[in-house]
Amino acid sequence: MQTFAQLSDSLLAPLLQQPRSYSAIKTTQKINVDGKDTESAWAKAAWSETFVDIAGKAGQEDPSKTRYKLLWDDDYLYIYVKMKEDHIWAKLKEHDQKIYQDNALEIFMDPDGDAHQYMEFQINAFAAVWDLILTKPYRNGGKSISGWDIKGLKKAVVINGTLNNPSDKDKFWAVELAFPLKSLNLGDGKPNISGTRWRMTVARVQYEMEIKDGSYEYKKDAKGEALPPAYYVWTPQGLVSLHYPERFGYVTFEDGQAGRATDTTYVELDRSRLVLWKYYYLQQDYKKRNGKYATGLNDLKGDFPAVTFPDGEGLTLSATPFQYTLQLEVKTARKILKIDQEGRILEVNPG
Repeated sequence: MQTFAQLSDSLLAPLLQQPRSYSAIKTTQKINVDGKDTESAWAKAAWSETFVDIAGKAGQEDPSKTRYKLLWDDDYLYIYVKMKEDHIWAKLKEHDQKIYQDNALEIFMDPDGDAHQYMEFQINAFAAVWDLILTKPYRNGGKSISGWDIKGLKKAVVINGTLNNPSDKDKFWAVELAFPLKSLNLGDGKPNISGTRWRMTVARVQYEMEIKDGSYEYKKDAKGEALPPAYYVWTPQGLVSLHYPERFGYVTFEDGQAGRATDTTYVELDRSRLVLWKYYYLQQDYKKRNGKYATGLNDLKGDFPAVTFPDGEGLTLSATPFQYTLQLEVKTARKILKIDQEGRILEVNPG
């Protein structure tokens, strides 16, 4: 679990930035998953913002200017990512290996947005895949389930250059994927994602390499240990961890039909979520230092003099020293948001 010394507004600020949003449009065109975005439907799909440093450090964009775009239809979620790279390499070829040990693309999906039971997907230049489900974040004692597979996945990698050849300079590698909706833990039957809003993020893992004896090797520090990779992400996590699902971005699946929530409603719900997450971080830190959770809001306020507390209107805390539920009514959206000590956040209707 991530903890903070002398919690203050400035220390919490990176975790309380508003995540980025993306609108994925529906297509009726057949997509041939060949690693190329040559179909006219891809030309209509918007590019995401350029990836940035995972911790959200100001001005630190991905030097390779990585971006992605999405499409969807009644059966699949499609993603296309293009990654510039001077030297394209990979070592791992088998399914469900630790693909992040290579330069890799990582995709995280939490369709119901409760920060539990979220999916992780990794792919490298060999098109080797690691797909798994996290029962909940590692900070809450979550377990990874590698035995879970995305059945019916379609994948393709295109390399503009030569894989594992240090003698030349490459240009880019691109990944095109089709995730079957029925395989994405969305419940029984044929899921309809029209108008729904998922929590998702896309990340790039990038190592510093050097060429020795005609092959790629990890660049090492003075102690002879491999340098840690850089992580560039679509939306900043606020810290160097991809397992804070509350920091994933928002993806809305548009089909041109009316009836979805308004942007104003989203803004208010998203702001309220950040209020609850701020209290969650404070509660976790309070327990770390005091051996128990705060049972009243005034206990938290007294324990964190360097923290500004959000407007408490509509906020309630039900707690014992060992568990708690924070609840916030969002009147404009006619919703109630709840979060507990496990970091599970729910959106429910009043009454």
